Amino acid sequence: MTNNTCVYLDTNIVIANIDEEDPHHNSVEMLLNSISQRRVVSRLTLVELVSVFSRGGLEDPVALAIFSVERAGARIVEVNFEEVLKKAVDYAVSLRLKTLDLLHVVISNLLGCSEFATLDKDIINKAEEIAKTLNMKILTPPSLWRR
Repeated sequence: MTNNTCVYLDTNIVIANIDEEDPHHNSVEMLLNSISQRRVVSRLTLVELVSVFSRGGLEDPVALAIFSVERAGARIVEVNFEEVLKKAVDYAVSLRLKTLDLLHVVISNLLGCSEFATLDKDIINKAEEIAKTLNMKILTPPSLWRR
């Protein structure tokens, strides 16, 4: 699937949106309200959400993870993980991101998303490199941008 009108939501966006106690909850709600394109996540996001909710002792973490994705207005899309891993090796040296961050960014690129919404400061700090390398804009609440 390639569609340059999609926005990939990083796991931290989904969590901050569902958790009203999260310090970024309100700014993430505003950010999500400003996105008119189709919102997507991958199964990697689902795995991360289930892991976080399981560690938090929450009841039925799989159902909560799926609900959280839906609450963020996103849908889970399929991607070929063999292709993701091959591309991640190609981009690892130039982007120098942590493994999960790199995988999410590569998945977003393979899906053809033109934008990637995140709260991750490592990704935000690499926004220019990501834009040049993958032709993808990083979206985040303005308060998180490096000055």
